[in-house]
Amino acid sequence: MAGVLVVEDDETLRMLFALAFEVEGFVVYQANDGLVALDILLAHQDDIALVVTDLGMPNLGGVDLISRIRATNATVYIIGISGFGANNVRDLVLAAGANDFLPKPLSIPDVISKVKSFIT
Repeated sequence: MAGVLVVEDDETLRMLFALAFEVEGFVVYQANDGLVALDILLAHQDDIALVVTDLGMPNLGGVDLISRIRATNATVYIIGISGFGANNVRDLVLAAGANDFLPKPLSIPDVISKVKSFIT
C-alpha cells in the first residue's frame, strides 16, 4: 500500500491521523514540523505517495513546505489542512502547489476519503 506522510505539530492529532491511515492499510510516516518532513520525504521519496500537512508549524510552516516539496517532486499528492479561518488560505495552499485543502475541524472519515481519492 502507498505511503502517507502526516505533518502536524499537534502530537495527539498527528497520532490520530497516523492510526486512522494505518487501519486503512497505508504505510504512515510522521513529522512534527516542515524541516523534519523534508528529511523524511527525501529518505522515503519512492514510498510516499501523499503528504497531509498542517499549515501552522514551527521551523517551517505548511505553505513553505508545500512549495519546497513541489519544487522537487511533481508527483506526490499534497493536502493542506488548517484551522486558520482566512478566506484566502485555500488559495494560498493551492497556489503553493497542493492538490487540495481541508479546513479544521476535520472529520477523520472525510480525510481518509480524500486521501483514497488521490492514491487508491
